[in-house]
Amino acid sequence: MASFVQVACLQDVVDAVVRYCDSLGMNEQELPNLLSILTNGSVTAVSDAYARVATTLDQMREVYRLLQRMSEGAIGARRITRLHVHTLAFQALLVAESSRGSPSWKNAVSAAARASLAASRHTCGDKHVAISRSRLLLDDSFSSSIQRGSRRVPLEPEQPVTCWHEMIDDRNKVQICLAPVLVCTNVVQTVGGGDSISSASLLIQL
Repeated sequence: MASFVQVACLQDVVDAVVRYCDSLGMNEQELPNLLSILTNGSVTAVSDAYARVATTLDQMREVYRLLQRMSEGAIGARRITRLHVHTLAFQALLVAESSRGSPSWKNAVSAAARASLAASRHTCGDKHVAISRSRLLLDDSFSSSIQRGSRRVPLEPEQPVTCWHEMIDDRNKVQICLAPVLVCTNVVQTVGGGDSISSASLLIQL
């Protein structure tokens, strides 16, 4: 989506593209920008480069709700069923569940893992993930929401992709998966990183 700063441009993207998509991929700057244009018709001047997991997940839930409403009754509009947000420290994937109770997109766990590996490989410029040139920025657990009383989710080293199911509202059940990123400490390239990460995740779900 790129980091738009012009309101009119981003609004055109929402009206001409986003409302006809069933899957969206974006980074930690683009997510709050999209949320802002959907809620109050403005763009965010500043966003957190080191986004908290809980904040990102709450923003994803709200964007999902708003895009669901946008598609209702709109001629030709598609129903959003997949959101992927890639940040420096983690990959977050939200997929809708079908009426039969199964995810509308297959391989969510693998898709989150593939996105995480793509981020490390791309920035280090190496097809292998070098542990000696990487580090984790996430703690060993995270909050699922900024709301008071939200549960704390542990990260398990033996199963690094963490997934769970939840109701977004009375009608929409989703699966959320989160994968930590082994952040490259010897960065070779960043250009095209978002495209590589988003496409790596999407490809495995098609």
